[in-house]
Amino acid sequence: MKKFIKALTLFAMILVLATGCQKAAPGADNKGPGTAKDGNEQKIETASMKLVNAVNKGGYELVSTEDLNSWIDQKKDMVIVDTMPAKSFDKNRIPGAVNAELPMKADELKPEQKEAFLKALGEDKNKTVVVYCGFVGCARSDVGAVIAKEAGFTNVYRHPGGIVAWMDAGYKIEGSAAK
Repeated sequence: MKKFIKALTLFAMILVLATGCQKAAPGADNKGPGTAKDGNEQKIETASMKLVNAVNKGGYELVSTEDLNSWIDQKKDMVIVDTMPAKSFDKNRIPGAVNAELPMKADELKPEQKEAFLKALGEDKNKTVVVYCGFVGCARSDVGAVIAKEAGFTNVYRHPGGIVAWMDAGYKIEGSAAK
């Protein structure tokens, strides 16, 4: 029941966050009911359902952008892993993150990528692990969260909004694009 409530809450959160991220559909009047005043409700629903299904299948938890920022401010003992390519990581990343690039699909995972990812997590299986990628529709963080759970890590969180949500929130970033 707890996971269902979390999933339902996440679904609602994504619907709200995604409203500003879509381009208006042709003919949309922007006046009707719904989350997406721009006419893209179905796209938001599709992305939300994919995320909820991935979380349920992967067995990991989610952390919001706001909560992750609080954890960083509180200096919570955790490892934050950016699963984007090194070029993206070098440009902008969540403070304190380490890089371990992962593919968009688990079946494209190379043994050396998995090994590097697990090495980045460290030895403490009870340490909080936060995995993120670019944005809600990016599946790299799902691949990482599943790998961590399968390896026996017990406190695994996926930050679904990734670096895009982090920057949209106006939080501090590290990397060459940092101001």
